[in-house]
Amino acid sequence: MLLLARLFNIYSIRHSSKTREYFANLEKFYRSTTLDLFMASANRTCFVFDKEESTKILIQMTYDIPSTTIRRKFNLLRSVDESVSQTIRRLTANIERSSKKVNFKANKRREKQQNNSSNTSTEQDSIIIQLLDSNNEIIDENQTNKQAWLNCRKLLINEQTYDVEYNAPAVIKFRFPDIIMTNTILTALVDLDYGDWEHSLFDWYVTDEIKIQANDENEDTIDDSQWIHVHRGPFCTFHDEHVNKYVRLSCLPRNDSLRQGMQAVHVSKARIIPCPIDLPMNTRHQLTQDYFPIDSNDLRLVSYNILANGYASSTGAGEIIYPYCPQDYLEHDYRKPLLLREILGYHADIISIQECDTRFFERELSLVLKEHGYLGDMKIKSENVQEGEAIFYRKDRFTAINSHSIRIGDHLRDSKHLEHIRQRCVLVPEINAHLLERNTVLQVLALQPQGQTNEIFLICNTHLYFHPTADIVRCFQVVVSCEHIKEVKQFYEQQNKNVSIIWSGDFNANVTSLAFQFLFSGFLLTDTNHRSYNEDYATLIKDFNHNSSLELSTYSQYAYTNYMLNFNDVIDHIFFEGKKFQFKRCIPMPTHEEVTEFSALPNCKIPSDHLAVVIELEMIK
Repeated sequence: MLLLARLFNIYSIRHSSKTREYFANLEKFYRSTTLDLFMASANRTCFVFDKEESTKILIQMTYDIPSTTIRRKFNLLRSVDESVSQTIRRLTANIERSSKKVNFKANKRREKQQNNSSNTSTEQDSIIIQLLDSNNEIIDENQTNKQAWLNCRKLLINEQTYDVEYNAPAVIKFRFPDIIMTNTILTALVDLDYGDWEHSLFDWYVTDEIKIQANDENEDTIDDSQWIHVHRGPFCTFHDEHVNKYVRLSCLPRNDSLRQGMQAVHVSKARIIPCPIDLPMNTRHQLTQDYFPIDSNDLRLVSYNILANGYASSTGAGEIIYPYCPQDYLEHDYRKPLLLREILGYHADIISIQECDTRFFERELSLVLKEHGYLGDMKIKSENVQEGEAIFYRKDRFTAINSHSIRIGDHLRDSKHLEHIRQRCVLVPEINAHLLERNTVLQVLALQPQGQTNEIFLICNTHLYFHPTADIVRCFQVVVSCEHIKEVKQFYEQQNKNVSIIWSGDFNANVTSLAFQFLFSGFLLTDTNHRSYNEDYATLIKDFNHNSSLELSTYSQYAYTNYMLNFNDVIDHIFFEGKKFQFKRCIPMPTHEEVTEFSALPNCKIPSDHLAVVIELEMIK
């Protein structure tokens, strides 16, 4: 399973509402934690959080009520500019009030046990609190909270001594997906501050029922004894024997210096469900059970449009676009574990993904794939469209040299090398506007095979304009993209590198389209009988002697790569330089019966409306 960690110190909290949410989350998880909240130390620990640019400081600690076995948790949210003496007085009052309450209940129990034979009330000791600095000197109570707690190293409460941890790693947010499925990698949201998931410790538990027990203050807590430990690590895969069980995850947050914070616990609201059987991906995975050796001349490539959550969950998507697919199967929490299982099962060397949600990439996909030996790069479409293209590569086979990604419209507008294309496009204002305004990206990642310093692979990835009548727009998006790829190739060739090109993507272009014909032949189609040949296209290509020198090949002998009720076609492709690579085989697509078992895509067994294109190439030496 995967754990997601967002470092809040990267995104400073600037608004009071965000600050309140931040501290509220800290307080919530501190209170709800059922495991030991102390750090690995012989002493107790007081945690202090002073968020940058915040006007508040949060103090958290657990106090042992004298002469009892009861611990009470205290959370104080105070102004950073307040005198620490006021904070001490508030903490003192809170401890005295809680102690009085506990002692009163204890006296009542003793009186009842002794049949009221005697008065057993005990006098409560006065609470004395002191803050000590690194020299064990008492800190002046006239200092502000900001000054005092920053310098404080120990907190004394009568005979109890606490180590003070200032801005220790902390869990800010926990969330399990609404759907937890067997035989897939479980992903949960774990947001951390001052820590990271790679160094934090995670433990996974299951139970048949969540048993609640009351503590001494009649507060409900979860019975720890019921939970069975099943895994330690940042990710977890549950199996058939875990069906119908609840899940608990404990997280001990740590940073890269292994400094520890408060341990927090989260319990799933849903039970584990079985993964569907007879998944079409299983048949394909039987042909890709192993990675190619590091020194192999063979490459396995995947190109996959994984259906961005923003589109699958958009208003009307279930009723209009995917009316055949029950809403549960459109949910990202259902589709994500199937996507992870499918992508990993191909054991590919290079994976190109389209419609990749930014959050999915940052919080789950990149972290899971990193654990399986991949590194990745992403290019989002825009700040307003938080999805884009992502490339992953096996780090034992490749090293990333540089990224040369562009937004095609911006590149057409700004590149000094494209003046001849700009002059051509302005002849048809409507086409020109579409080209400039679309946020289509071309992702280009330069990879160097391990041990081959003279070799560069340019891995290109794109998702062209989707509109059914936009064949001309897509064609000129390809023209601009080819020019950029050619420039990047020349850049490395000037360094005496041998450059090879692989270009994957959802081109939204079938094999008879203008865009495909240009990619495959290198020339703009001039057939006046072509369905997309119209007055606009004729104006654009008139006396426009333009061709591509990339010399790309592909394999497109599929029935379709995208299948919906009212549309299916081969629109996803992997192009490669025919002089550099020899096509070996494709991994067969699911059968038509498998694709249409539930009418169309996506469905409960296939998590996207596209099928993954998987091919194998041999490098020509």
